[in-house]
Amino acid sequence: MNKIVVITGGNSGIGKCTAEMFRKKGETVLSVSKDIDKDYPEFSFKCDVSNEEEVKNVVTEIGEKFGRIDVLVNNAGFGVNGALELIPTETVTSIMNVNILGAIIVTKHCLPFMGKGSKIINMSSISGVFPAPFRSVYCFSKSALLMLSLSQRMELERAGIDVCAICPGEVQTGFMKKRVRVTDTNIRYGKQVERAFAFLDKHDGGKRMGPEKVAKAVLKQTYRKKSKPFTIVGAPFKLIYAGIKLLPISWVLKITNKYMGGGTIE
Repeated sequence: MNKIVVITGGNSGIGKCTAEMFRKKGETVLSVSKDIDKDYPEFSFKCDVSNEEEVKNVVTEIGEKFGRIDVLVNNAGFGVNGALELIPTETVTSIMNVNILGAIIVTKHCLPFMGKGSKIINMSSISGVFPAPFRSVYCFSKSALLMLSLSQRMELERAGIDVCAICPGEVQTGFMKKRVRVTDTNIRYGKQVERAFAFLDKHDGGKRMGPEKVAKAVLKQTYRKKSKPFTIVGAPFKLIYAGIKLLPISWVLKITNKYMGGGTIE
C-alpha cells in the first residue's frame, strides 16, 4: 500500500524536491502551501500554515478524501537576518507563526488521521544547533522546532508514531534569496551587520549543497523502521556539530563571532 505523504511548503526548494522523490517511490504526495502546485493541482492544497482555521479545513479535506496520513513533513518556513533589536516585532511574530506555530498547528490537526507506523518529520536546520550572530531569530525558531520534535517523539512513542528532525546545512535553493534582511544598524553595531551579510553572500551560491541531499535524508528517515531523533545533513556541518560538543561553548561563540559576526566596531 502506498503512503499518503503531506508536505507543507511542498511547491518549492527542499519541499518540492522531497515531493518528487516520494512520487518516484510511488507514494501519494499532497502539497500544502500558499499557492497551488500547477503541476499537481489535484494533489495541492492552498493554505497558510499559521492560520489554524485554514489548516483545519484543509487537513479535514485530506483526511476525508484519502482516509489517513502516513507521513507528515513540516517543511514550510522562512529566514530572517539582522540585529535582533532592529528587526520589526511583526517580522519576528511572522517567522514564529510560520516556523514554529505552523508546525504545531499542522501536526495537531494531522494527528487524528495518523496511526501506528506513521512518521512526522520536522525540517529544522543546522541553525537549530549552531548559534550565529545576526541570525538569532531564525536560530531560535529552528532550535524550538528541534526541541518540539524531540519532546513529541517521547509523547508519541507508545502510540507508535515516529517523530524526527532534519537539520540541513546551507542549501542551494530560493530560500536564501527569500530570507528577510534587516540591514538597519546603529552605534552599537556600526558596520558589523553589513560585514556579516557580506560574509553570507561570499559563501552563497554553488558551494551550497543541493536540495536533493536533504530530500534523500527525509526519505531515508521515512523508510527506517525507527528514525534517528535528529540528523544533520552535510558532512562539513556534521564536523561543526562535533566540534560544538567537544569545545567549550565560549570558544565556539568566539570563533563563530570572529568569522560571522562582522568584526569589531569601527
